[in-house]
Amino acid sequence: MLGLPSTTEVERALPKEAFYRNLKMTAALRRDFVDGVERIVLANSVKPSSCYLADGRRVHEVLVVRLEPKGAEAPRSVVRAVMDANPNRLVVVDAGAGRAFLYEAGRMIVSDDLQSLVLHGENLDDAWDSMLAQAAFGETDGTDVLTRIDRREKARALAAEVAALDVKARKERQISRRNDLFAQLKKKQAELAELRKESQ
Repeated sequence: MLGLPSTTEVERALPKEAFYRNLKMTAALRRDFVDGVERIVLANSVKPSSCYLADGRRVHEVLVVRLEPKGAEAPRSVVRAVMDANPNRLVVVDAGAGRAFLYEAGRMIVSDDLQSLVLHGENLDDAWDSMLAQAAFGETDGTDVLTRIDRREKARALAAEVAALDVKARKERQISRRNDLFAQLKKKQAELAELRKESQ
């Protein structure tokens, strides 16, 4: 799956009941598992014994789990529960929506168009950072990937703030208040420009 080496393929169905037994589950989450997911499949296991990479200091195995939904896409609550249930690094693929989810250090990275993953680097730490970069940016360079992801998220939030301030300033009728809003807008635009410049 995802173009990973055939030596990493497992293709083993995981019983949904195992999640019911081992997770503290609300009635709504249980219903999402039952009504939203047809099958959960462990598709790949990337570890030193299944590929050419050395063991990492942080990462010892990366699992690729495929969710086969009953409808158009798997419920996000199920994706989160599957990720929370496993101590290894996971790539969860929603086979219905064609979406991939990776989770690292409190950040959920979602890719709508991840067709393949390249095992890039000398060890599993490097490979995992590269996978995060492939999902987030469509590139294999995993250098400072979490910093770059944080910067991108901050830029998105700042861009939304700039757009809202612009609308608010243009609608304001009181001249002194409008001037204040335009001053705030200029400041936020400068911050956004600086952030985008750092990202390049």
